[in-house]
Amino acid sequence: MERETSHYVRLTAPEIANIWTQYQNDTMAICVYTYMLEIVQDDSIRPILEYALSLANGHIPVIKEYFTAEKFPIPHGFTEDDVNSQAPRLFSDEFCLSYTYIMSVHGLAGYAAALTTNMRRDIRDYYVQCQNETMELFNRSLDLLLEKGIVSRAPIINPPNDYEFVATNSFMHGLFGGQRTLNCIEISNIFWDLKKAQLDKSLCIAFAQVAQLQELKDFIWRGVKIAGKHVEILETLLSQDHLPSPKSEDAEITNSTISPFSDRLLMYHIVIIGSTQAGLYGTAIATCQRYDLGAHFIRLMMELAEFLKDGFKLMIKHKWAEQMPLADDREKLSGQR
Repeated sequence: MERETSHYVRLTAPEIANIWTQYQNDTMAICVYTYMLEIVQDDSIRPILEYALSLANGHIPVIKEYFTAEKFPIPHGFTEDDVNSQAPRLFSDEFCLSYTYIMSVHGLAGYAAALTTNMRRDIRDYYVQCQNETMELFNRSLDLLLEKGIVSRAPIINPPNDYEFVATNSFMHGLFGGQRTLNCIEISNIFWDLKKAQLDKSLCIAFAQVAQLQELKDFIWRGVKIAGKHVEILETLLSQDHLPSPKSEDAEITNSTISPFSDRLLMYHIVIIGSTQAGLYGTAIATCQRYDLGAHFIRLMMELAEFLKDGFKLMIKHKWAEQMPLADDREKLSGQR
């Protein structure tokens, strides 16, 4: 692999973390899109799913080369053993497209974060390439959703007569129904968090149907209830100001009970979508200016954090949690314990 410097510069811990996480996510994506391409029937959606699969497949050899150069073991990730591409249809074509759109949004955020924590130029260039490719996937999936008329647009607000400055502290108050309407940033947070919570709920419904272990079924169904409650709260916040909510994807899940994926992949996917939702709630807490909204998002994030903690315990119990590379234990190496 070409390097800008004449001497070799080792990867930092954040750089290892970025490529390790990407390897997990891309090997999972390969399994997901391998299955989706077996069930998709819409000829306009198929090329987008093929493009998503090609991106994930293209990343794997690059990441392996980085690990090999650093003398790190190649992660296990997910393999063909984690997907049953002959399983009956679990998702509609519309869901496959909506899923790709939402996951491309997460990909863009993830690559942007990775780019800012990488020091070496070749790694930065690689993530710029990943960002550009994912932007293409984002545009293609969103354009088709708009063309088909199956994507919910965010609410529209009317322009004020002029700019204004906040006059009193009551602007921040919002308990017991709120003393002012939502501002555009708050609408954005609530709408997109709601859209993501709806997808999470739909995925949890699908995964609870097909999971093999009863313990996992019960855990994922707990996720259905949590996501459902979050959806209700966020929809209420919009409806109080007579603003529309996005369309649910629950009806796009079939009644199949045969799993396309291993229980380990199902569990990892649940943790991934939950973690990204918690991150969205954190952003909302930092940017909402009404006290009641902050209280709502803190409560939702704490409930989700407890769910994810229990999920990780379940992964450890069944040996599903692949361990990230650790720092050297200097006390143990020096015989102190």
